[in-house]
Formats: sequence, C-alpha cells, structure tokens
Amino acid sequence: MLLPESFRPFVEEAPCAVAARMVLMFLLNDEILRTLWAKNAITQYEQEITLTNLVDVTLDVACGSRRSIRAAYLPRKEEIAASLTAFYGKLSRTELGISEAVVTYTGKQAGQLIRAMGGLQQEPVPGFPTYVVDGNALTSTDHRLKPLRQTLAGALPGKSLAVYEHATGVVTQVVLCEDAYTQERAMLSDLEIRPGTHWIADRNFCVTGFFLRIQKADAFFTIRHHLKMTLNPEEKAISRGSCDTGKISEQTIKVTDKTEENEQVFFWRKITLKLDVPTRDGEKQIVLISNLPAEVHAKTIVAAYRQRWKIEQHFQRLTDWLHCEIPTLSHPRAALFAFSMSLVAANALAVLIAAIRVAHGEEAADNLSYMALADEVGGTYRGMMIALPPRRWTFVRRYSTKQFARVLWEIASHANLQILTKTRRGPKKPRPKLPYTKKHVSTHRLLNEAREKAC
Repeated sequence: MLLPESFRPFVEEAPCAVAARMVLMFLLNDEILRTLWAKNAITQYEQEITLTNLVDVTLDVACGSRRSIRAAYLPRKEEIAASLTAFYGKLSRTELGISEAVVTYTGKQAGQLIRAMGGLQQEPVPGFPTYVVDGNALTSTDHRLKPLRQTLAGALPGKSLAVYEHATGVVTQVVLCEDAYTQERAMLSDLEIRPGTHWIADRNFCVTGFFLRIQKADAFFTIRHHLKMTLNPEEKAISRGSCDTGKISEQTIKVTDKTEENEQVFFWRKITLKLDVPTRDGEKQIVLISNLPAEVHAKTIVAAYRQRWKIEQHFQRLTDWLHCEIPTLSHPRAALFAFSMSLVAANALAVLIAAIRVAHGEEAADNLSYMALADEVGGTYRGMMIALPPRRWTFVRRYSTKQFARVLWEIASHANLQILTKTRRGPKKPRPKLPYTKKHVSTHRLLNEAREKAC
C-alpha cells in the first residue's frame, strides 16, 4: 500500500475515517479553492479569511467531528488570524455562486474517482446516464438576527435544487436561492443539461418549458405528470403489461412549441401505471411523461422513475448524519454554504461507499448503515488528526486518479462490515388506538402492574 507506516494502525482499526479524510484532501486543496474563488466571486475578495478557512471549519461540522461553527473555529483560530465575529461575517457574505462551484467541482472529481475504481451502480435505463433532480427547503433556524426577533414564525434561510447522479451517488450540481418562498420551477433555468443524459423528476417539475429545454439539448426525461398540465393524446391507450405494483398502459401525446421564428412539433410518451393499492394520498394511478425512444419499454421507464426516491433518501442522510442544517446559522448565505459543504461531505462518502462496493461487493454496499459510517468517521476523526496532523497528509495530492483509486480500494478492504451493516428488523406491528386520558405516566408503576398481571 502506498501509505506511510504511521497510517497503518488507523487503516486497520478505522479505515473509513482515513479514507474520508484522504478523499477530502484529494478533492479540495488551497490551490483549487483559490481558483474556484477567483472564477466565481463577483464582489467578494479574500484577505485574512480565505475560502479554505470557510470550507475547513464548515466541513468539520458536516462530518460530525465538531458540534458547531464556533467549536470548529477555535482550534483553527491561529491559522485563521481573524476573530470569530469576522469569521461569521465572512460566512454570511459568501456568494452563492462560490458555494455552488465547490459542490460542482467535487461532484465532478468524485465521479471520476468512482469510475476509475469501477464502482459505478447500474443505470436504471441502460445506455442513458440518469440524473434525479429535486428541491429542498432548509428547515427554520434560530432567531439570532435582529429582524427575526420581532416574529414567532419559523425563519427559513433558503432553498436548493440538487442534481443526483444515479450511477455514482454524488450530487453533481446544486442551485441555491436565498428566498425560501421561491418556486423550485423558477430555479430550473440555472441547471446545465448535457446531451444524452436522462432526467427524472417529480410532478413539481412538470413544466412544458423544462421539457422543451431538455428535448432541445438532445437529452431525455421521465417526469411525473401534474394535473395542471393539459395533455393531447394522439391515440388510445395501449396495454404494456404489468409490474409488481399495477398495470401499465401507454399513449402518444403531441406537443407544439411555437415561437416567433418557427413552430416545432414533438411526440412524447404518456405512460400510466394503475396501482393495485392506492398511495397514502389516495391516488390510484401515476402518470409519467417521457421522451425516451420507443425501444425503451414502458416497464423500464416505470421502474426507472421509482428510483427517484434515492435523492430524497440522500437529503434525509444529509439531515440525519451530515448536519446539513445548522440552527445557529440564521443568515441565508451562511446556512446555504453549510448545506453545500454537507453535499461535499456526502460526495466524499459516496466515493468511500463505491470503494466498499468494489472491495466487498454490491450487496455489502447496498446494506451499509450510513449512521454507522458517519459515526466511525466523526468519532475517530479528531483523535486521528491529533496523531496525524494535516502536514502528514500532503502526500495524498501526489497521487494520480488511478493510483488514488487503488489506494482507496485497499483501505476499503479493511472495513469491518459487521459494524457497518444495517440492522434488519421484522415488520412493525400496528399500534393500537388508545384513549388519551393522561399527560404522563410512571413507567416503573406500569411495569409493576404488568408483572402482577402476568403472575
């Protein structure tokens, strides 16, 4: 293994913590962050507090090694050479374009690493690189800003639109907005759409303009139909068989794009899944609109749409294990920067998961407990960085992508799957409906009563 001998104890006992640190070092360094700042900063400038300082402190919180921005700042106080107040000020003024650029860069680099390792997941539609887009509204923060002290309402710091790459499990793009009341659809114009890609989204993104933009970019989409969008079927529905949740039928719909210069006509596919069991909201069918070619079977498209939940699960992991929402960061730009750094941390974990997939197999990666993974990284990180300070990690930057992929695979082979695997439980029993008569009870007395009845 191309690692110093002093790293061996940590590789053997806490390989995930070592790998996560190495991935972050490989993805980001001072030179890269200075370049990203220079390309994306509009009015801001760097002096005492650099983008590297902001990233390092916020990533410590996202990875779980520190509990707050202040706790992460204090050990780096001499390195930053600026007061905590100044640091918070810089964080609250960081332009959104800088935050977006850091996520986009790490997503691209993480994807290259995963491909070099051979850790890609199978595409839901073979031959079409699939991306899932979804919005996320950050939860309300503390009322620390003076204007917020005049209201009892929840203070929402902003909204985001993220693009999740199915094959790698990384977020490749993010669009940030300070106004939490902004519609997700209004942010779609900022997404970059590459030819040949396949986009999956929920009905909130059922907008004709978005469909046409994807179509004109020579890309493909599978998006759930919104009732407010009128469809013009060209033929009667044709049965396409059934799947494990219901019966599938298909129709062709006609869409006309009129502009001042010309008129274009497109024929898309309307795929209807009539559910055997209604959804929680009582819906009996799901209607999808897609422009995938006819050789892609309707069953494949329905199965691909069901993969959309992965981005929602991704957001849930960000909230539960990567501290993407920091209540004390009330300023929108600061909160959105912290959210972006949690996406960076998640991209690093995606590389680690891909290394485990290569080293231990697909089943091991699918059954990973993200709680245990984040716990190992966060719990070991601080002690590891005392034994191996930052200057001892600079060798990571000398690796080529192929060399680093090989090293990660070797580190991941030491992962203890017994503590990283999910604990499976049986089906939950329905909870009995009980009358609400008391506000509280004594557990001790209830246990004693149950023992007496059992006797």
